[in-house]
Amino acid sequence: MKFSESWLRTLVDPALSSEELAHQLTMAGLEVEELDQVAPQFDDVVVAQVLEVTRHPDADRLNVCRVDTGRGEPATIVCGAPNVAVGQRVPCALPGAQLPGDFVIKVARVRGIESSGMLCSARELGIAEDASGLLVLPADAPVGQSIRQYLDLDDRLFTLKLTPNRADCLSLTGVAREVSAITGAPATLLQVPDVVATITDQRAVALDAPAAGPLYLGRVLKGVDARAPTPDWMKRRLERSGIRAISALVDVTNYVMLELGQPLHAFDNTRLDGTVHARMARPGESLLLLNGQTIAIEADILMIADDAKPLAMAGIMGGEDSGITLDTSELFLESAFFAPKAIAGRARRYGFGSDASHRFERGVDFGGTRSAIERATRLILDICGGAAGPVVEARAEMPARDPVRLRTARAARVLGVPLPAAEIARLFSGLGLPFTRDGDDFLVQPPTWRFDIEIEEDLIEEIARLHGYDNIPAPVPRGSLSMLVRPEALRPQARVRQLLVDRGYQEVINFAFVEEGWELDFAANADLIRLANPIASQTAVMRSTCWAA
Repeated sequence: MKFSESWLRTLVDPALSSEELAHQLTMAGLEVEELDQVAPQFDDVVVAQVLEVTRHPDADRLNVCRVDTGRGEPATIVCGAPNVAVGQRVPCALPGAQLPGDFVIKVARVRGIESSGMLCSARELGIAEDASGLLVLPADAPVGQSIRQYLDLDDRLFTLKLTPNRADCLSLTGVAREVSAITGAPATLLQVPDVVATITDQRAVALDAPAAGPLYLGRVLKGVDARAPTPDWMKRRLERSGIRAISALVDVTNYVMLELGQPLHAFDNTRLDGTVHARMARPGESLLLLNGQTIAIEADILMIADDAKPLAMAGIMGGEDSGITLDTSELFLESAFFAPKAIAGRARRYGFGSDASHRFERGVDFGGTRSAIERATRLILDICGGAAGPVVEARAEMPARDPVRLRTARAARVLGVPLPAAEIARLFSGLGLPFTRDGDDFLVQPPTWRFDIEIEEDLIEEIARLHGYDNIPAPVPRGSLSMLVRPEALRPQARVRQLLVDRGYQEVINFAFVEEGWELDFAANADLIRLANPIASQTAVMRSTCWAA
């Protein structure tokens, strides 16, 4: 799980440095595998506006630009970028700036014209590989502001190496819960209001395999502009989480997956026929996936299909024929819960994986399925416009979340540390684990996002990691031995050896393997045990007597 520290700190902001936070996460069982800078160090690069562009009189591929850097009089800068244009706001390295690679910007004459700075591409700043032209900033970027501040380039990137049981931390919300529990800092988790339907359009959904797919929600949105640009703040968070920005509709579904942990999928509603079904695959079915791979679907694959055709591998990947494009104006948005056992291993069987399958096969918070579709709907309406219909829901029996009993005496015996009941209650409350008391015992109700809490030992583990493994004493093991009474008639083995040595004997340790002829001659043993792979011909059989040694 990779994410931006600045994004995390909008949800929970403990008074810790990046390194201290990484250490505390690791000590609590969420190993921070990497902690990286978003951008290399550089200075004196500001947001600038291009006021004028004229062709260089002595160079066909150079332009002479007048640039407002917010530092008084406009500067003259010679620029070779093909996309430079009047009115653009772009990064500008001022004279004296030191860019990545120890490249220092100086006032210089370029083909006879003095250039006081350099307009920069993303590659020259070390924040992307694109070197095709200048990094064009939004029109409202404040002229003169440090580009590091404007693009939040002092941000850090956390990469967590999660164990398979902690699927709840495959989202910023889940990580924020953990940070709050570990550090005591208050978490401000996203509150998602319902989007009021403004159109009546809807599409029926059906659960034909309720054990594999017990919850399915869908909503029709019409009049959306799929070509609307994704906001820079969303693209930045996606890219810093290792996900490439594609288009506004796709980016919204990926963003909500990272934010809330719920994978979503969008279909082009005009390509669907009748009811949307969550069903098992039928004999002979095949599907062209979004990755361009056509697969023959096996019988144990849970499918999303309409009345006429399969649409997607449920919880894994959508189909190309029903996918959204830049021409899509009407979509059917899906949010669902699929049983982990129905998804686990299916993607690997076909030689690929997906962010959705990685989450579904570990367990997705089925208590947040509706919040996710409401959140995605609001973002789509805000970015792409359009109107939303009502949410249609099909629900079967959901996974049982039985209370788990914790005996305080048992916890103290396992941990070796007697913790007061009040401290255990504080730790459970910090984790968001509802509980009741039954004498000295705790009856804990596992929340819908914690699939890893099933038995008493799971709760003891939670207490241990939040109390702090380094706070559990590790005393040196001690034991007592009593001297046993030795009978006078018993001769110690060492004494017997010494007596034999005194009489001229020598103790030798030889191979248990001998030459075949020795075993026949000295031992008169015709029933030889031969070695399959002797190390030498004279050690080919097992000896039956010590005389041949």
